[in-house]
Amino acid sequence: MARAFPLTPSLASRRVRRARGHAAAAAAVLAVLAGPAAAQTPPELRAVRASEPIVLDGRPDEGAWANAPVFDDFIQQVPQSGAAATVRTEVRIVFDDDALYVGVLAHQPPGLPIIADELRRDAGRMHERNDTFTIALDTFLDRRNGYVFYVSPLGAVADWACWDEGRVWSQDWDTVWDVRTVIEDWGWSAEIRLPFRSLRFAQPGPQAWGINLRRIVLGKNEWSYAAAVPPEWGTSAIGKFSSAGTLRGLEVQRAGLNLEVSPYALAGAAQAPCADGGCATDGVRDIGLDAKYLLTPNLTLDATYNTDFSQVEADEQQVNFTRFSLFFPEKRQFFLEGKGIFDFGVGTGDYRLLPFFTRRIGIEAGQAVRLQGGARLTGKVGPYSVGALALRSDGLEGAPGSTFTVARVRRDILRRSSVGVIAVDRRVDGRANSVFGADAHLAFGANARVESFLVTSSSPEATDEAWAGRLRVSNDTDRFGGEVDYLRVGRDFDPQAGYVRRVDIARWYGRLQASPRPSAGPVRQWFAIGSLDYVRTGAGRLETRDTQAQLRFDFHSADQIQIIAARRFDAPARPFRVARTLTIDPGAYGFTEVTAAVTLAPLRRGAGRVQYRGGGYYGGSRHELTVSSIVKSTRHLQADVNYQISRVDVPAGDAVTHLTGVRVSHSATTRVFTSALVQWNSSTRVFDTNVRFNWIYRPGSDVYVVFGRTSEDRERAGELVGQSLVIKVTRLLQF
Repeated sequence: MARAFPLTPSLASRRVRRARGHAAAAAAVLAVLAGPAAAQTPPELRAVRASEPIVLDGRPDEGAWANAPVFDDFIQQVPQSGAAATVRTEVRIVFDDDALYVGVLAHQPPGLPIIADELRRDAGRMHERNDTFTIALDTFLDRRNGYVFYVSPLGAVADWACWDEGRVWSQDWDTVWDVRTVIEDWGWSAEIRLPFRSLRFAQPGPQAWGINLRRIVLGKNEWSYAAAVPPEWGTSAIGKFSSAGTLRGLEVQRAGLNLEVSPYALAGAAQAPCADGGCATDGVRDIGLDAKYLLTPNLTLDATYNTDFSQVEADEQQVNFTRFSLFFPEKRQFFLEGKGIFDFGVGTGDYRLLPFFTRRIGIEAGQAVRLQGGARLTGKVGPYSVGALALRSDGLEGAPGSTFTVARVRRDILRRSSVGVIAVDRRVDGRANSVFGADAHLAFGANARVESFLVTSSSPEATDEAWAGRLRVSNDTDRFGGEVDYLRVGRDFDPQAGYVRRVDIARWYGRLQASPRPSAGPVRQWFAIGSLDYVRTGAGRLETRDTQAQLRFDFHSADQIQIIAARRFDAPARPFRVARTLTIDPGAYGFTEVTAAVTLAPLRRGAGRVQYRGGGYYGGSRHELTVSSIVKSTRHLQADVNYQISRVDVPAGDAVTHLTGVRVSHSATTRVFTSALVQWNSSTRVFDTNVRFNWIYRPGSDVYVVFGRTSEDRERAGELVGQSLVIKVTRLLQF
């Protein structure tokens, strides 16, 4: 059988050079802990022009496929890193004037079942619940950013955008593509069509793209890739484009999409807040559109008018046991496209700091307001990634609206590093709040990274304490890892178009971990992790100190056991309220907490997680049990059930809270979906129902029927907060 540039393993060993300055020195120390690393030469794959039309039926048996070279040299990431895959996968790539086609023959050993019970598009973590084949394309060949496309044996699909080698992901990024699959006695096959209109690349003509392929066989818990990736990258390794292979032979005759318009129309009814059933019903009718114009093959202008987000699923309820605000992620498609370009700050964890956070646009005091419209420019110009955004939103209940302006430039340097700047401006009724910042992301060797930023806010009330900065040094390999992180946030730092969880702090964080892989037994890898979180105020007063020790066991079955012991100290300067009715007084509190969790592999029909968290809590105690379960009835129907019960006993009293969430999903086909999310939060006494029907009647065009109801149980049962029923139709027009 013909092979297209098979992998040739080779071993290489490198030492991390000492660099000047404290940041580089810390990176070198962490790199020494990691020891030498093995390297394998990335493959080259070749695409050929189709000699005849491809009929997308899931069987790559047309004559055009016979002329394409076969790639089948997949390399395991786990369980045996660097070894050849034990399950055969054959891939051929062809193209015509309009699209790239990928043909897949995914062989399955006799007696090994194909695990696939998902039909929904963009189902959460589909690749951990189903056998999948994945394509990752770095269309600019910058070895940093790209697109990722998943397909299951049943034809369920998911697409992601990935920036900075997996540092930033967006599952809600969507584009137009198509796939057909067939399950046979010997395994399964797929034909995938990726229109050039749906992708961005440097110039028309001959192309060289970065590419990686992945096959997941859950029955063996085996993950294998076309280009070898290190096991320490885990499930995000498909975004490690610096390790990807190269796709050659491809030619694009035109620069892709010039103009794309997506108008919408909606109609429905809504009820405003009221009590005891005396609610007035108002009709809802609206129109609007989104437009996309390709200024150059790699620079896109998006415009939106009267933007609507009625089809977006409701936020998942949370119970707040801290003295800080809750964080709800962005779900609106318009803001998720191009997300990686605007990324700046600390995006995860308990110390999130985002100078620009899109949920500040179109949402005021937790309520949606009309987004009048605006424009966004994103793309690449040589080594520069650029982003600019200008939007106007209404105010709340007659209050003045807001104008948002953002500019972001990031330049690629060295092999996998970048530096950049950002400027953010929000204006309300003539009052301006501005933010200016610069950041750097430096990569050394295989895994060492240095991340830093400095940002200031400016407003009429700004002082010398209106700034924030960070320096983080990390290195995580498969067997060892660690990081040192310093974050300083000034007392008056106030990005009104962003999100900051804590101000007036100087935080030091350190972590060391060892993660051996036993040579025998049921445990695939276990982790021993120790960390210290140390936070002082700007005046030098100790405010928070957390010391943690963690043990985690990952089994060959993909099950997991985790135990965490933590000693916490917290000294709030002001009282705060938890569980709706209990007040924690200012003071200095020290307590010990233990967390134990068991996670059953997502591939099981009754997958889920059980977690207990208990111990001291601000002069008293807190005990919490969380149960999450995924119940799969058939490939068409499944339910995600989450329940959390917490009991808090503090000097001010005691309280029990319940948080329940049930999401039932039904997929009639891969293009017709219905989901219902029902939630009850006793701490806020909110009962929330969100039902969504989605029919993709043609790629990029949808019909939505959405029902939402939120009620609050105050002194009387069922006070309505809001209720609506909306039918929305969108149509993608390409020119």
